[in-house]
Amino acid sequence: MRVLVVVHGFPPSAQGGSEIYAYEHARALKREHAADVVVLTREADSSRAEYAVRRETRDGLSIVWVNNTFRNVRSFEETYRNAAIDAIAARVVDECRPDVAHLHHLTCLSTGIVDVLSERNIPSVFTLHDYWLICHRGQLLDLEYRVCDGPERSGCRSCVGDAGAASSTAFMTARAVRAMNRIVPERAGRIVRRTAGGLARAVASADRGDRRAAARVSHMQEVCGRIDRFLAPSKCMRDRFVKFGVAPERIVLSPYGFDHRPFDRTSRRSSPRLRLGFLGSLMISKAPHVLLEAASRLPAGSVSVDLFGAHVAYHGDDSYRSKLDRLLTAECVSAHGPLPHEKIPDALASIDVLVVPSIWPENSPLVIQEAFLAGVPVVASRIGGIPEVVRDGVNGLLFEPGDWNSLRDALARLVQEPGLLDRLRGGISAVRTIEDDVRNAGVVYEETIAARRRQRRAARDRRLAAVVLNYRTADETLLAVKALLASRRRFDDVIVVDNGCDEDCKHALTPIARQLEYIATGRNLGFSGGVNVGIRAALDRGADAVMLVNSDVIVPPDCVGHLEASLERMVRPAIVSPVVLARTDPSHIASLGMSYDARTGRMKHKSVGSEIDSLELTREQKVDGVSGCAMLIDRAVFDAIGLLDEDYFFTFEDLDFCLRARRAGFETAVVGAARVHHEGSRSMGAGSPRRLYFATRNHLLMAAKNSPGASRVGKFCRAAFIVMLNVAHAAISPSGTVPARTRAVAEGLRDYVAGAVGDGPPARRAAR
Repeated sequence: MRVLVVVHGFPPSAQGGSEIYAYEHARALKREHAADVVVLTREADSSRAEYAVRRETRDGLSIVWVNNTFRNVRSFEETYRNAAIDAIAARVVDECRPDVAHLHHLTCLSTGIVDVLSERNIPSVFTLHDYWLICHRGQLLDLEYRVCDGPERSGCRSCVGDAGAASSTAFMTARAVRAMNRIVPERAGRIVRRTAGGLARAVASADRGDRRAAARVSHMQEVCGRIDRFLAPSKCMRDRFVKFGVAPERIVLSPYGFDHRPFDRTSRRSSPRLRLGFLGSLMISKAPHVLLEAASRLPAGSVSVDLFGAHVAYHGDDSYRSKLDRLLTAECVSAHGPLPHEKIPDALASIDVLVVPSIWPENSPLVIQEAFLAGVPVVASRIGGIPEVVRDGVNGLLFEPGDWNSLRDALARLVQEPGLLDRLRGGISAVRTIEDDVRNAGVVYEETIAARRRQRRAARDRRLAAVVLNYRTADETLLAVKALLASRRRFDDVIVVDNGCDEDCKHALTPIARQLEYIATGRNLGFSGGVNVGIRAALDRGADAVMLVNSDVIVPPDCVGHLEASLERMVRPAIVSPVVLARTDPSHIASLGMSYDARTGRMKHKSVGSEIDSLELTREQKVDGVSGCAMLIDRAVFDAIGLLDEDYFFTFEDLDFCLRARRAGFETAVVGAARVHHEGSRSMGAGSPRRLYFATRNHLLMAAKNSPGASRVGKFCRAAFIVMLNVAHAAISPSGTVPARTRAVAEGLRDYVAGAVGDGPPARRAAR
């Protein structure tokens, strides 16, 4: 088995708990499964070029290091999703061709690595070490160091801070400042940094920060949706991610495993006083100050405190150091500095009790199980996953997080109660081995690989239907249907819906009538109503996926195969669309999907007018929506959210459908290899008053339906902006007179306010 391990740091340069665990887990995979293991990790070396790659082989592992110091970051999004790192990851994946990828952390790397794996149909397993996918700061602590319940409706704007609110100009300024710091004296550098910081805050936009913070939350939920299986070391971690939207059946409870051998060689030494120990970073979330405050209030000479760890700034804030330094001067305290991991067994052998005073909801601290391996009871905060491993009064004691009085009382019991320490030592149960851990991981790998194989087999048996909507375009419909019948990926059903009673269409299709189903609606039901007739017929025939095709779209023979392959690669059922090219000029793009800003209501077709050869198109590019002129939809989407909304009648129903699907957990993507050619505006002129009427009314309707929680002021401002956009479009449209076009926009606004849907009120429908 070939396994790709992805982690944000790796020993010896990184010595955090998750990094060390990833290292031990990878070594055990190699040892126990004879697996070919490739590790993709990050380093931060300011002396080397940004994104430089180096390779080494150690302990049988092939390690690929990517240098990322963030000095080239141009936006907040690039702090968590980085195209340069994605490209490197793609090359590594293509070289090693793993059977499965085991992700431990993506901070300082890129969430796009999940896309790289998904595009290549490589199953992924993710061990949840902390909350970084949920929380920008990783530990669910807000700026006041209070435990947070999870993403706020605003998307955690306050915690994301200036980085989220900063413009690209501010990021470029920061980059210039970092370069200047390397060449100017320190004092001048401080002045430059203060000036640049003030400038960044002055140009930061609160609204921009809100949007970007919310976008991060939404993006991370989408990333979670593309991961096959999660491993949660604690129930607490599992429950948090279920709350975040991950289906419970996709999360396996899997406690950490440990190499027992280093602890077999340790021996205990006695002491006349109770020896308390702290192992970990000296940072505010780990709260060693709580231990020092509690110890200072115990009888003199009754305890000693040994701290093993280095000072670490918390998200750039190093103010905690001065607070802690004052407490380190106590006579009973010894600070030993950072400790190599191989020395941990000896450090644990030198203490009687390990104290874990964390104030953040820890997952399952590795050091607790290491203490148990050394026969050392643990006194710890009652928070996060800690009570799952430290059983109060059995193998340790629990106290209230951040409360040194509560910790002092627990420690006083150990000093004063004869035999309590021995009873707690006797209550320590067996610790899981790393060998058992990787054996179970191997089972999960095999299950995810098998599930992907079943997906591919099911795809080969997938029943595929196409729905073509005709409205007074008989010749175009015939061309569209002939193209579909020539597809290399054969359709099981081709359904033509005649939106009305067009004898010309029925006559034109006569030569190929046996190869399709023809349905006449008897009247014009609009785009949404017409295609819904076809979708219902396709689903009734057992379709597993339905492709919607406008009558003015030509689908090349290889297009459908590319779309279906993308459905197979994506973790969740989805909506996929080809790149839409202009039939009049196939070298230029008509749509590369849609972007939608829920705050302003603005919708844009991406890359309109761009030359296709000038763009580097990915296998699947996630978008907010795609054009209904050509889209392949998995049946599961219809089962979950229903059909297109017939309130729209014409236009915006496609974007509404995609946004509804996203809220239900489905993805929408444009497939770079799939292309179609679209004429556009054949049934209704591009700038006709009737089109402008629907564009205005339905734009307002779609925005209201997909942002119901906006404030009254926000709704008014968004509606005003949408109306202004449509007025501007009416002013430059080529069809009809300016008064007629302006009147159509006004009627669209009036009917939206009046609640008119479908084809509109009869009187105005007749007038149009």
